[in-house]
Amino acid sequence: MAMNKKGKYIYFLLANILLMFTSQSLFAAANENHARIAETARAYIAARHPWQKMKTKITVQALDPRTKLAQCPAKLEAFLSTGAKIKRRTTVGVRCNGNKPWKIYLPVTVEAFANVMVARHPIAPNTTISERDISWSQRDISALGYGYLQSLGDRGGYTSRRSIAQGAVLTPNMVTASSIVNKGQRVQLNSNTGPVSVSMMGIALQNGALGSRIMVKNLNSGKQLEGVVASENVVLLN
Repeated sequence: MAMNKKGKYIYFLLANILLMFTSQSLFAAANENHARIAETARAYIAARHPWQKMKTKITVQALDPRTKLAQCPAKLEAFLSTGAKIKRRTTVGVRCNGNKPWKIYLPVTVEAFANVMVARHPIAPNTTISERDISWSQRDISALGYGYLQSLGDRGGYTSRRSIAQGAVLTPNMVTASSIVNKGQRVQLNSNTGPVSVSMMGIALQNGALGSRIMVKNLNSGKQLEGVVASENVVLLN
């Protein structure tokens, strides 16, 4: 039976709608998937950032939805600009080396979380910091530009250099290692510079924290020597 005018119109309309959807599908398939680009940048940073042993959160800034890049037939490749280093916020390049090469840059942010020392209450200058003065709080250490402390350190601990506000993250420039050897104290001087270890008694001429270098006086010879504080009563001579 011959198709009437109304039937022809409906057929023509359906054919055009089908053609439109088919064209859109083909066009979409010809463009690179934004999620694939973002995952390439994320995986690159995830494998190389400096906080590998910590809990991290990596965020890739979304591409503008209007960005159209040819679908890459090969594996996408991520890279950094010459001289660039991975930091909290890093610009990562992603490129396609296919028949229609392209490259694009995406900002990637890394948050790294760790328990750090926080002042439990205001701490006055020249205070020996103890367990009662601090608490631990999980913070994004990638954003702590002045560093952080995770423990009271070795024997001797820390002394505050200045006032520390309640809730402040303790940083290395806020404290100094407390002395475990005091000026005038008798100490054992150990020397391992020769084939035989030698020990002698001496006097500390300076206060010293664990691992710090201080001047000491050999009680036998009267000579002044320099050594490293090894414990509360031992100084290693160089």
